[in-house]
Amino acid sequence: MTANSKANFSSVSDIIGALQNTLAHSQVIIPDLETQYPVSNTNYSAFKLDYQNISAIITKRQQQLDAVSHEISRFETVIDGIYHIHQQLVAKKDKITQSMNSHKRLVSALWRLPAEILSQIFVHCLPIGYRLSPALEAGPTLLTKICRRWREVAVDMPSLWQELYVGTDWQRAAFCYETWLKRSRGRPLSLELQCHKNDWTELRSLLQPHINQVSSLSLHFYTNGFQPEFMVSDFLALEELTVYLCSSNSEARFVQSISQPPCTLRSFTVIGPFFNMEYASTFNPTWARLTDIQIELDEPNAFPQLLRLCPSLLSLTILTSFIATEALAPFTHTRLQFLRIDSDNVYDGDTEHLHLFDTPSLPNLRVLETRGIYPWPHEEFKAFLTRSKCPLESLTFGFEESIKDHQRAEYVALIPSLKEVLVVR
Repeated sequence: MTANSKANFSSVSDIIGALQNTLAHSQVIIPDLETQYPVSNTNYSAFKLDYQNISAIITKRQQQLDAVSHEISRFETVIDGIYHIHQQLVAKKDKITQSMNSHKRLVSALWRLPAEILSQIFVHCLPIGYRLSPALEAGPTLLTKICRRWREVAVDMPSLWQELYVGTDWQRAAFCYETWLKRSRGRPLSLELQCHKNDWTELRSLLQPHINQVSSLSLHFYTNGFQPEFMVSDFLALEELTVYLCSSNSEARFVQSISQPPCTLRSFTVIGPFFNMEYASTFNPTWARLTDIQIELDEPNAFPQLLRLCPSLLSLTILTSFIATEALAPFTHTRLQFLRIDSDNVYDGDTEHLHLFDTPSLPNLRVLETRGIYPWPHEEFKAFLTRSKCPLESLTFGFEESIKDHQRAEYVALIPSLKEVLVVR
């Protein structure tokens, strides 16, 4: 602490001490201003008024008022001075606190962590379940606002900037989106786009320098307003495509936009109104390369048709409102390992003629999950297991499906590799 700062501090102390002493021994005495004249009575005609005496009283009151006003003015000047000193003291306190905290950081283990360790911590700071965008006051944007070192580390981490949600108001913060994309430094990008405004031309100009980085793309298709020039084929490195169809009317627009998907596409998810396999045939070559599909189907023969279209498929999840299908010629899919079927329909007919497992043989199936298939076609499923001779390891039934103990035992006897049979309640 310097000599000047000591002098200033002593001066402030003296001022505070003098004020405290003055306040302790001071008292404002309210004078008795009553006179022989009843000023509250407006009936002056009943009194004999001495105008000369009253004028003298008025003169005296004016002098008293001037004196009090002068004292108030002096007191307000003192208050202003005290307020100014108070503000200076608050600012001084803030600077001392800031300096102390800065020096504490020098001995804190957190602030001495190597950039590599800090980078790993930053990765775990990314919020889960949130759409990351510049507008979100969370990681990674928030990490750049803590201190200079954190900003330098965060900006120098491309992995923090590989996921981006582009909303409908992106034009108002185009520079922020552009900066975000640049920070990815050529790494694979995961984008989520809202597709219900006629702004694809502008949006494409923003994405163009990075469009071949996009490996995962989520699209929200709305009924009206989406320009037909949007094409998934623009994303030449695309591996995963997720589509949210907000109405059945948007399906045709969607099919048009993905009619020529890139040859790199391997995973395809459709969430929304039931997908029409007739539309799907417009990009028939793509099905042969797909390894993972999650889709909603509403056609009786869509399930076996989809398996035939996708010989490379490893994982399939379908949501359907149907159970019964037509009996088709048997076929074998040699690669499928995971199958999940969710149904929201209860079949009230003959369970022996559902044909759900009559058609396919799945010799490589390892995991099977079913939901809502009730009553369960036990004999048909046993025939499927016998025919497939698959290395099934896990079998899960939905809470509505009634699986008896002896049925479980039969499945385990047919498939020795079956380690667990679960019934989700």
